[in-house]
Amino acid sequence: MSFSTRPAFDAESRTISIPDTATYTDAMTVVRAILRELVVDQPPFGAVCWCGEPVDIDALPLIPHQKTSEQVVRHGA
Repeated sequence: MSFSTRPAFDAESRTISIPDTATYTDAMTVVRAILRELVVDQPPFGAVCWCGEPVDIDALPLIPHQKTSEQVVRHGA
């Protein structure tokens, strides 16, 4: 995983910045790692904020656009 900018935690605004080039998996891995460094226990899957709420990262669709077209659905592909 290589990014042009380094992920960062801003303690003042309490935000984690992730490069927009990161994939969903890479972003979740970085968020979990930063939260672990902040001594926030993480579940086996996903990530939990220091406030206890699940972390919601806007993910790209897991199914490519062409797979969701009406033609593909109609023909059962």
